[in-house]
Amino acid sequence: MGRKVALITACGGKKEEKPTAAGKLYKSARIRHLYRRSKELGVPFFILSAKYGLVGGDEIIEPYEAVMDRKRCRELKEQVVKVLKEFDAVVYFRGGARREYYECLKEASEEAGVEFLSFGTGNMGGIKELLEKLREAGFEPSE
Repeated sequence: MGRKVALITACGGKKEEKPTAAGKLYKSARIRHLYRRSKELGVPFFILSAKYGLVGGDEIIEPYEAVMDRKRCRELKEQVVKVLKEFDAVVYFRGGARREYYECLKEASEEAGVEFLSFGTGNMGGIKELLEKLREAGFEPSE
């Protein structure tokens, strides 16, 4: 049996004005690109939301105004750890997101006993190659 991996990124500030699937709620090109690519590659996709914690790309959520900080990370950590425990590894795409999202997810991954990989600064290249390398290392897509 292969190891399960999830693709995760941080939420974005600009959102649609009505409840929408998380992968489409945020107007961020980074989030929308990763959402599409995750579907093409068969990899579960989550967004680390400052309001909701880890939400699946297809989960319908309400628009909101919130930004991750240390206090909010502590409040969300139990939910984030619970989701992460379903996987053997997470791949976090930073893509210019605030450091607090990276630190929160890294800490939660350690607590969950899940391998944490991070990539991306300002562009979205390299995801296909990274996921192919993960497959070669024994990780498998999961639904």
